[in-house]
Amino acid sequence: MRIRWNSVVIVAATLAVLVLAQVMPAVQAPAGGQRGAGAAAPPAQGAGAAAPAQGGGRGGAGGRGGRGGPPAAPIGPVPRLPNGKPDLSGLWANPYTQNMANAVFDPSKKNPDGTYERLTWEKQGEVLPDGKGGRKTFDLPYTEWGRKEWEKYDVTAHGDYAGTCLPFGWSRNINSPHGVQIMQNNDAIAFLFEQNTWHTWIPTNPNFKWPTDLPRTWNGTSVGRWEGDTLIIETTGFNGYTKLDTAGHPHSKDVKFVSTFLRTGGDTIQHTVTVHDPKAYTKPWMNVRVWKTKPASDVLMEYSCEENNLGLEDGGVVRWKFPETVD
Repeated sequence: MRIRWNSVVIVAATLAVLVLAQVMPAVQAPAGGQRGAGAAAPPAQGAGAAAPAQGGGRGGAGGRGGRGGPPAAPIGPVPRLPNGKPDLSGLWANPYTQNMANAVFDPSKKNPDGTYERLTWEKQGEVLPDGKGGRKTFDLPYTEWGRKEWEKYDVTAHGDYAGTCLPFGWSRNINSPHGVQIMQNNDAIAFLFEQNTWHTWIPTNPNFKWPTDLPRTWNGTSVGRWEGDTLIIETTGFNGYTKLDTAGHPHSKDVKFVSTFLRTGGDTIQHTVTVHDPKAYTKPWMNVRVWKTKPASDVLMEYSCEENNLGLEDGGVVRWKFPETVD
């Protein structure tokens, strides 16, 4: 009897292994190439590489004829949540955007093909003779306050908060080069940035309300809503310490970012961000980008700025100091 029972156990174990071997590929790669919530879809041609920059550099979706790029051609179906909305989950290569002024679009001028017209403004491109820290121009539609903030930014003389390992802030997180994991359900979405191992949680359930007495923060406070298949995120409530990008373009503490995310296929997201900041800029302006899934073998890694930023210890990096006042 013992031998018979041992034989039964062996046969059962063998069958279980065979069944798992058949099931696991289906679990890991359901329809549309999606690897399940929070995992990246297998890359199509070029997936995982940063999208070409707006206007030809690095940092956004290329636009033909000087326009913001149309939604990318879909590769595979758009995965969806139980409530029918697009599932943005995955590990994404968000284009590294060091300078948001490289390609600036007009959010009020959308073309029938989904592209946007370039924004124009007074004194566009004029050199700012009083600019510190290198050559600076009227590369964005600055107000008087915004121009002065841009002119005086000098990372060599005064340091930069990011170089001191302080939080990048919402805009600069989105612009960072190392990828972002998105995790999502019917009620909320979370962005897990590899850069300095930061995260942002955003409600998308219209019944959720943030407390009215939240303090101002580095990343601000975000609320998401759906318009059709497009996720729209509005972010406000900043502490005034951050910059828009690595170049150091300014924003006030009362800036509002309106970000859109439209999943156009199994491995692409069309992303726009519009800067609304009357204190710093005379008119709203927009960036347009395409996100691609990272390769299936890629994962988020631990990022320790404090451990590796040896320049702060040996004086190679100027330590940034908190300003006495913020606007």
